Amino acid sequence: MRAAASERESVRRPSDRKARIVTAATTLFCERGYHNVSVADVAGAVGITAPALYRHFRGKPDLLLHVVTVPIEAIAASLDAAPDLDSYLWASAAEGVERRGSATLWQREARHLPAERRAQLRRALSDIASRTSTLIRAVRPELSEQNGELLAWAVLSVYGSISGHRVSLPRRRFEDLLHGLALSAAYSPLGDPFRGAEGRGPRGGGYLELSMSRREEILSEAIRLFDERGFQSVSTDDIGEAAGASGPSIYKHFPSKTDLLVAAVVRGGEQRRAGTALALARATTPRERLDQLLRSYIEFALHHSHLIGLLISELEQLPEKERRAAVQTQRDYLALWVRVLDQVRPGLERPEARIVIGAVLTIVDNAARTGRLGERADLPERLTDIGMALLLPEGAAAEPRPAAAADPLG
Repeated sequence: MRAAASERESVRRPSDRKARIVTAATTLFCERGYHNVSVADVAGAVGITAPALYRHFRGKPDLLLHVVTVPIEAIAASLDAAPDLDSYLWASAAEGVERRGSATLWQREARHLPAERRAQLRRALSDIASRTSTLIRAVRPELSEQNGELLAWAVLSVYGSISGHRVSLPRRRFEDLLHGLALSAAYSPLGDPFRGAEGRGPRGGGYLELSMSRREEILSEAIRLFDERGFQSVSTDDIGEAAGASGPSIYKHFPSKTDLLVAAVVRGGEQRRAGTALALARATTPRERLDQLLRSYIEFALHHSHLIGLLISELEQLPEKERRAAVQTQRDYLALWVRVLDQVRPGLERPEARIVIGAVLTIVDNAARTGRLGERADLPERLTDIGMALLLPEGAAAEPRPAAAADPLG
């Protein structure tokens, strides 16, 4: 009887059930966040029971590890199979569209893996970047190892950028656009390495450091911890210890941990808006407006890398009213980018413009948050080179329209 029951179960169980579980978990983790999804939720999405899921995975942490690892292994497999750079870029475009949520999982949810596992995955990604750099330098032998690495991370960021939005195109058109953006990144002309090497003084937006009052120290440490560990994994005691204060003393400045998150998001929006307005006020032509807008964002990201991580990963933890306001602020900012780009590159359809802009901003975000890249003294200038190569690829710019005289933040 047991043998017959086992045979019936084997017949009923799809051969790709494990893959279906990973796909369902990927979707749920992207939509709700790791902490807000249970094993039962994943099992229900696949149409099985939780005990059936445990036949494939030891638990939710094991499932998360597989969800994060699968896309990294797929990228490595594309590299193994690619005879040259262009073949790899085409394969990655197809893979990126197929697994467009994978970068979000790495940025937001890999924090919940054990430190040793995270370190292993970082090494795997670094190896992918190194191999991508080798392909780029094979067709651009004039590049230094350092610049090859920067362009490799830019290429990877292009494909990961579509995790951060829901804008879409017909499949073939989407892949063509991603391939073109990655190609522009790989072939970006990089300027004089000594230009901009004097360090990060105020440039496009003038994001000056705030004086560190006790309140600012607490807020700064909260932003860092929320970024590194995730909002739900950080307590007020953790924040107090990091800021050199007791947990209860935090409540003199912020009524709750949620208020810290709200203050961080509001502060970030205000600083970005002020810096953007200052940068655009200097521009006199549409091309200068685009250049200044890009430089302003680069400066913001480099000065506020932990805040960038928080804006990427923790908006869903805000109360509904504040979350809606933060989302609207981001939409307004992206709409500004679309308008400014349209002045220089008219005819680019809005969905394509959003995808291009998303790729540029993601390259900047990732460079500000990726190990040795963030230590380059010339990074602002090199990111400007790369960003403009994507925004205005050779032959794409048409006769610019006159700059609008309206409020630059519209």
